[in-house]
Amino acid sequence: MNSKNDFELNMRLPFKDYRDTFVAVGLLLLILVLTYSNSFDCSWHFDDYINIVENPGIQIKSLSWRGIEKGLHGIAGLTRWQRPLPYFTFALNYYFDGLNVFWYHAINFLIHYVTSVFLFLFIYNTLKLPILEKRYERHAYSIALLSTLFWAINPIQVMAVTYIVQRMASMAAMFYIITMYFYLKGRIADRTWKGISFFILAAFSALLSLGSKENAAMLPVSLFLFDLFLIQGATVENIKKNWAVCLFVLVLVPAIGLVYCDFSSIMGSYDEFRPFTVWERLLTQPRVVLFYISLLLYPITSRMMLIHDTEISKSFFDPWTTSAAIVVILLILVLAVFISRKRPLISYCIIFFFINHAIEGSFISLGLVYEHRNYLPSLLFFIPLSVLVVDALDYFEKRKGMVIVLSSVVTAIVIIMGMTVYIQNDILKDEISLWSDNVAKTPQLDIVHNNLGMAFLNSWRLPEAFAELTRATESSTKEHVGVKYMTYKLLGHYYFFVGNDDEALFFAEKSLVSFSSDAELYNLMAAILMKKKRLEEAETMMKKAISLREGAATFHINLGKICLLRKQPDAAIKEAQKAISLDGYHLAAYWLISEAFKAKKDYRTSDHFHFLWSHPELTKKRCQ
Repeated sequence: MNSKNDFELNMRLPFKDYRDTFVAVGLLLLILVLTYSNSFDCSWHFDDYINIVENPGIQIKSLSWRGIEKGLHGIAGLTRWQRPLPYFTFALNYYFDGLNVFWYHAINFLIHYVTSVFLFLFIYNTLKLPILEKRYERHAYSIALLSTLFWAINPIQVMAVTYIVQRMASMAAMFYIITMYFYLKGRIADRTWKGISFFILAAFSALLSLGSKENAAMLPVSLFLFDLFLIQGATVENIKKNWAVCLFVLVLVPAIGLVYCDFSSIMGSYDEFRPFTVWERLLTQPRVVLFYISLLLYPITSRMMLIHDTEISKSFFDPWTTSAAIVVILLILVLAVFISRKRPLISYCIIFFFINHAIEGSFISLGLVYEHRNYLPSLLFFIPLSVLVVDALDYFEKRKGMVIVLSSVVTAIVIIMGMTVYIQNDILKDEISLWSDNVAKTPQLDIVHNNLGMAFLNSWRLPEAFAELTRATESSTKEHVGVKYMTYKLLGHYYFFVGNDDEALFFAEKSLVSFSSDAELYNLMAAILMKKKRLEEAETMMKKAISLREGAATFHINLGKICLLRKQPDAAIKEAQKAISLDGYHLAAYWLISEAFKAKKDYRTSDHFHFLWSHPELTKKRCQ
């Protein structure tokens, strides 16, 4: 390996560019398969439930237009489409294999791999642009492959790849970098028809990126600055020449935001959901962005978790790191502008990172810190570092000992990052391991105790569940205003499971103060009231649950059970039939019909449905 051959493997294959691409694509696949090999059986987590597992909106049973439209719509009950493309892929996953996590992870992995491939192609071709070729073309392949590798196996990306619902973030980034690649190819095309073809592909991919997640709205800004910095050159003359395009971009980004967001609801959601104000969020985000940078550079497992505990900035000097973070970021951006003519590549990579954090780091009512938010902004983050590594290898070319040392250090870093990814995937193996890890790292957060308590509850580890839920109620740090009401709901479930109906009803009613639109909560209250023989109240609660989630077959069965106890067998049969229309293979519906006909003394019909209930294989065949 030496600088003359760009540190390549000495492989005698024809068509050098194709050979290099083939080696890079194969190497990326091999390394990513090794590092993510233990991720394909990781369970559902956190927001996976509301978006996929418990979301009838994506649980389609046919590929008819009605089914496709339902899948594109996203969460059932929402009046406007949000992130339709990822939701549609979830719907396809569900249609072909239900809730089997393997294929959800396989698609997520494929998205990550495709993103890595196009990132390599984009960087490789960018480094050959006329404005850069004198400085970088000789080592374009090494820089492109190394920076892509650093990005692809960085442990911070695990939350965007293994955490299934964050397919939204990874899909947006995939189409984002594909758009940038096609735009680049269109700008350097040697024939008009080629350029037009690539621009059409770029426009289509841009729409797909925007249909995946809101932060893709910064794509026009990224493309404009890419063209200005790396194709035209960031001169005063070119800036003046592009003022109209700049104005158009500044208008376009808010316009895209208007399509996605109901801005009138943003401020109100702070009071309802967040333990911080919009001003406090804006003050805190500079510290968060610097934390992201440190995490990208030092991604050890002890620093990574799903929910971070971050001190909220109350003012510019509370804590003092608030003003320090603002000053540091301003200095970095000023430096990026200052070096834009001499080092346009480094300048663009710096600005790209910050502008693509702009939306999720703005006034929008979101949680403060999530690792998956770095997936898109960090796409070009490792180019300057890779340039530094390759320049160092070039500088020490004649000192073989230093080349070996540097190469060994880079190799060690890659191996350590790969191992850390593997460890992080093990942490995400199931809900208990995920939240146990988060509790160990942030024991003061109520939400992580709440979520660990829920995981224990779902695993019927009731004493441990009660201990964690009690700790959640005693915690002084609130990441989310509604967490205490979530804890009350879970305590209601706990007391219901252990047979203490009075305490169960007490906590369920306390939870109702905040979760008045929670269908599961009304279902729980109906079950408690049914045990207490307060059947009329139970029926009212169950009907409320159904009004909030009409597509839940189980709710109709539960209402049917209440009707049966109230000696209304015909009403019970009607509810069971509704359940069958929603889910034909719901065995409890056949049991309910059997019991209802038994109550009507129609034993022959009762025996028929009892037979269907007791022979699930025949029932399944009948439904098919």
